[in-house]
Amino acid sequence: MENGKRLNQIYELLRCFGIPQQSQITPLNTDASSRRYWRAAYKNHGSVIVLDDENKCCKTKEFAELSSFLRAHGAYVPEVFAQNIDEGLLILEDLGNDSINSLLTPENEKELYLKSAQALAKVAKITLRPQNVKDFAKADLLKDIKLFSDWYVPMVLGHPLNTKAYKEFFAIVDELADMAFKVPNRLMLWDYHVDNIMLPPHSRECAIIDFQDAMWGPLTYDLASLLASDRRVVSPSTANAVKVAFWQSMEGINQSVFNDSLAFMSMYRHMRVLGRFTTLCFVNRKEKYLNYIPQTWQHLEEDLDSPVLQKMKDWVNKNIPADYRGLPHKKPLNSAIILAAGRGSRMEHLTDDMPKPLVKVGNKSLIDYNLERILSAGISDITVNLCYKGEMIKKHLHQVYPDIKITFSEEETALETGGGIKKALPLIKSEAFFVCNSDVFFIDEGYKPLLWRMMDEWDEKKYDILLMLQDVDKICGDVSGDYRLDSNNNPERNALKLPGYPYMFGGISVISRKIFADEKREIFSLRDMFDKAQSQGRLGFVINNGCFFHVGTPQALNEAVKKISGYK
Repeated sequence: MENGKRLNQIYELLRCFGIPQQSQITPLNTDASSRRYWRAAYKNHGSVIVLDDENKCCKTKEFAELSSFLRAHGAYVPEVFAQNIDEGLLILEDLGNDSINSLLTPENEKELYLKSAQALAKVAKITLRPQNVKDFAKADLLKDIKLFSDWYVPMVLGHPLNTKAYKEFFAIVDELADMAFKVPNRLMLWDYHVDNIMLPPHSRECAIIDFQDAMWGPLTYDLASLLASDRRVVSPSTANAVKVAFWQSMEGINQSVFNDSLAFMSMYRHMRVLGRFTTLCFVNRKEKYLNYIPQTWQHLEEDLDSPVLQKMKDWVNKNIPADYRGLPHKKPLNSAIILAAGRGSRMEHLTDDMPKPLVKVGNKSLIDYNLERILSAGISDITVNLCYKGEMIKKHLHQVYPDIKITFSEEETALETGGGIKKALPLIKSEAFFVCNSDVFFIDEGYKPLLWRMMDEWDEKKYDILLMLQDVDKICGDVSGDYRLDSNNNPERNALKLPGYPYMFGGISVISRKIFADEKREIFSLRDMFDKAQSQGRLGFVINNGCFFHVGTPQALNEAVKKISGYK
């Protein structure tokens, strides 16, 4: 354990529980979250588990409260012996090393799955809803399945779904989802699969170890998770036996209604999981989850064979051909340049002693907002162009991001935006790359961050440049309506400064280096490249509807500082 302060906090909690300082702490395998687990062994062969949620983002408080609730209602979950919720630490009962997944063999499969279903049935029979558990409503389901439509699908097709296909998908989900909610609502544990179910030593009963994300929704969801695990295939005879046994334990539910709900929830889960594995790989850098995608698709295709899901099967066959039902791929957009060379003369005295990119909005410099967004999009090849007080920018970036490799393109005289990019081209590795102005930033409010949506939309066969266009009604700071969409839905610049242009270029674009091939000038505006792409029908766009900040003047800065405080 590298963090000495964290180690002391863990030892202090163990000491308060009565475990001596010399206890041995060893790490355990982690899950998809940012939680860590440690086993603390002490004399007389005793041990406990330390749940370590250092980032305080994994519902440690909910885990402790639900552990008490579930144990009071007869479910077997680890007891919480001690807790420090403020520091994200729990000391838990040690249930051993034997997950159901680690014990499964062809010979004991049915027995262990039936035991797992029995443990789940205990939870499903609890009719009292815990106070800290929120509803899982149809609206939540429709939002959550966007992991499939907005993350997974674009990254296997190479482009987003068209508007017609997208609307058809959600119309079908909306219609079929009614089946899911015809069974009673109970605690949905959310991650009930064979790696989260233990068989403790000397116990005949399964224990549940993951439940902090529980919601109140259809009781069929966790059964779908158990039977259609992404980690293994369950034999049809075992799956059928478990379904029947679980249904029989739930009194008063029509079997047909139960089966329809289970079919939909299984389909929904697999679509959601395909999207979740995509984000875990490309956003959280956990590539091992790609290994589970082929199995998940096999389960999903089996789900879609259910007669009640025929409409969705038809949609999938039409919009996701079999050859595309595989691993998602990120497009080769791994480079970005941040334009930071200008002085920002409209900022008046504020840039007398510092370059504009270092002006702070809230607790961050303008350039930090852009760099953090670039890094969160998985972009590692980063260039910054410099001129006015460039050494100050260099020093700042080295201090704030010491582990990030940044290449600098230095200009003796400012070359304007187009000239600056042209000069930096030898330093940029990708054929196409992001360009970010350093005086703009925005709050991502959509389901998928803007830079990821721009990657989805980028198509080198269609575009030389892809613009981020910002709705002028959602701009804080300097506003100018400089683009509209023509009758063919192509962006058209407001060259004559006329009214009726509802979008502003938002300072972020994807650009192909080939558009500079015939450019002889050294000093020119990037806007000239936009006009060139527009005239050739090769200018694309993505609209950002979130709150956008254009900090070009002291007044705009004051407005941004005031507004950004509302997002903390």
